[in-house]
Amino acid sequence: MALILSAATGNFNAGATWVGGIVPGAADEARASTTHTITITASVTCTELSNAGTGTYVLNNGVTLTANVTHKSTTTSTLLTFSAASPATASIVGNITAGAVASGIAVVNSSTGTLTVTGNLLGGSVGGGSGCIAVNNTSTGVVNITGNATAGSGGNAHGAQNAAGTLTITGNATGGSVTTANGINNNSIGTLNLIGTATGGSNATAYGANNASTGQLNITGTAIGGTAGIGANNTSTGTLNLTRAKGNAFGIGSVGLSAAVGVSSAQASITKVEEIEYGSLGQSPTSGPTYLTSELTNVAIFVNYPTGSKTLSDPNNTAGLSPADTDVRSGVVYNNGNDTGTCEVPAAGSVAFGVPVDNTTGTATLTAADVRAAIGLATANLDTQLADLPTASENADAVWDEATSGHTTAGTYGGRIVRSINSNNELQLTGSHHAAADVHEFQAAVIQSVAFATSAVTLFTDAMRTELTPELTEITEVHAIHGLDIANALTVTPTSRTSGAITQSITGDGTTNTVVTRV
Repeated sequence: MALILSAATGNFNAGATWVGGIVPGAADEARASTTHTITITASVTCTELSNAGTGTYVLNNGVTLTANVTHKSTTTSTLLTFSAASPATASIVGNITAGAVASGIAVVNSSTGTLTVTGNLLGGSVGGGSGCIAVNNTSTGVVNITGNATAGSGGNAHGAQNAAGTLTITGNATGGSVTTANGINNNSIGTLNLIGTATGGSNATAYGANNASTGQLNITGTAIGGTAGIGANNTSTGTLNLTRAKGNAFGIGSVGLSAAVGVSSAQASITKVEEIEYGSLGQSPTSGPTYLTSELTNVAIFVNYPTGSKTLSDPNNTAGLSPADTDVRSGVVYNNGNDTGTCEVPAAGSVAFGVPVDNTTGTATLTAADVRAAIGLATANLDTQLADLPTASENADAVWDEATSGHTTAGTYGGRIVRSINSNNELQLTGSHHAAADVHEFQAAVIQSVAFATSAVTLFTDAMRTELTPELTEITEVHAIHGLDIANALTVTPTSRTSGAITQSITGDGTTNTVVTRV
């Protein structure tokens, strides 16, 4: 790796800015020399960004810096500044280390813009001043960090610090070895979010995470007591929200440890903890006034001496102590919010009378009227349809009327009956079997089978059968659709009636109208 020094104040990507006119590349360390300010106006990749004397860098909007950022000056307080106003953004990909000088801050977000860092943070090695801090959010801007924040070996040497803005860290925060060296520090009215574990350091006032004023500290994870330091400390009037507090391993037989709780809260603060876990040797997880946020979601975890085994429920249900989702009523949230029931339980009024349901039995009753209503055949509609069907006598009369009036053309049955010319249009026969125009009725027993030749009878019956075929078919179908055909049972559904080859469709709403159609 080549060390390339700045030759003058200027643009990072300009050759004139660097000694020898060589712009630092991916394998180089770029160092801002004393009195020089280097402005990064386009994305840059190098191995390391550092400074000497009063040398500094400015990161512009929309730029990504890919490099480790290390404060190496012994005289200046800040290495790199991002000061663009919102909605400006910039990114740093690399580890960031604070300096070895009082107030030696590596990276500062001093405006309302958003700075994103992907890499680990390490506080500095010198105490005094405002502290040697890897990343400091000094205004109302936003800083998002993916990586671990670790305090340095100097006083106030925090891994990251927030003032009035919002600082979010996805990673772990660890306190240092000297007084007030915190992994992360919220020192004003802003909001500090940690998604990970906060572990106290080896000094009693070196906290993994510290809320020092009226701001809000949110930890989605665990705060664990360190060798001597508290995992998360709410020291003033601010608010601390924490998933789990855990005491350290202090207790009978422990060596080199001081009693350290997972979370400590001042009397005027608001501290809320969802889960508590005692240390392996019984060290308390909390100190000071602390709220257990919910009776439904809180899980208290105790650890026995000396085995370290858990005696109450595991919040992740690893012991399988909770019922299956299918055994819990639908919509009920349980197991510390990790599961939701899916068992659908109908109301007793929706279950047949006497059938077990829930902690009772069904109360619903089923009547004939219910069945008719369900298939769209209310009582009045069904009775009307049945009343409209013709009787057997009416069908026979209709057949006879059709034969004698509707079928009178030549060759038909009606046409073969010789009609008289009198007004009543009837054939009159005398006792000697002669037609007479003045006789208006058939004489009793005057027509006998011997009066007809066999061929005439055959012709007569065949003709009648032929002429009556449509009517006989209709009678047969009416017989069947009434359910009177033994060979073809009548099957009725909400939408159809079927007997043998005969099918009728049923439509309509069953209340205001019902339509039966031959299919």
